[in-house]
Amino acid sequence: MEYYSKLSDKGQDRLETLLSQADTLFSYGWMREAMFTELRNTISHKKGYSHFCSRLQEEKELMFITEYFISYRSTLQNIIDECTNPYEDEDVVVGLAKERMTLISEYASKPLSREWDRVKVTYEDSWKAFARRRDFKSESSLMELRSFLHLVDKISLITDILNKREGSYGLNLNYANYNRYTLKKDEQQKMPRQKLKQILIKALDMCRAFLWANTSMGVVFAICKEDYGFEDNASDFERFMQEVLNGIEVPLDYGCPQNTIASARQSGEYLKHPISQWQMYTNEARVFRLLSELRLQLEKAEAEIKEKNTKI
Repeated sequence: MEYYSKLSDKGQDRLETLLSQADTLFSYGWMREAMFTELRNTISHKKGYSHFCSRLQEEKELMFITEYFISYRSTLQNIIDECTNPYEDEDVVVGLAKERMTLISEYASKPLSREWDRVKVTYEDSWKAFARRRDFKSESSLMELRSFLHLVDKISLITDILNKREGSYGLNLNYANYNRYTLKKDEQQKMPRQKLKQILIKALDMCRAFLWANTSMGVVFAICKEDYGFEDNASDFERFMQEVLNGIEVPLDYGCPQNTIASARQSGEYLKHPISQWQMYTNEARVFRLLSELRLQLEKAEAEIKEKNTKI
């Protein structure tokens, strides 16, 4: 892709990850809810309004909440105008997808973005850690933060529209071409079965502490499908996983026998939906811990194999 051809190999890998996992990485409903709860608890403190104003000027977490909500949906009206008044030959949804790719490329080039990458649903207070590292008394630092938050919000807004979240803001859009575009993109990123087997063996061995019962295999299946283009066939996946698990030197406590995925979906409603929508159906921390850690270990295993092949 031309927009990151000048990046280093490490930079390209990071951008590819941001693009391939954008639907999950740029979903911040969980954080907005946590911020709102924090703000509500502060306002309702028994010491009253003056106490709240004092804290608002002194505590970085509250300063950050203020800046975040000032930027929240700041570009919504412009996007609504673009979507409701398109040019005749323009596919609005595909256009939004391409715009998001450009914005994510810009995001990846921002110094603050690497710190923001650590703000994840798996670590509920990660946004507080980000806030505590900011210098709100420096005008240049504050301007940098505001510009960055506006960019993040626009990516998040487009992501919600593409995934039909937040009621799609009242927009009535045709997703037919976007669905075909997504399928084509998935085909391009489909990983050969043997290579997927190699990285899964390494990654699952490193993630054994995050696995629980057979239902966690449903999370593994979802990642294989969405991130690596595995065929949408649970029975085929269960047979494939037998090969993967046999390749792990110290066996895992849990396997993936026939009907594991069907059973997992029965006990976990979230597994019936795309990963980007899981937060709507579950708040189980272990689900998102496994999701985050397995993706991280898969990326590491893939990088190791790539580096090894380069040296040969």
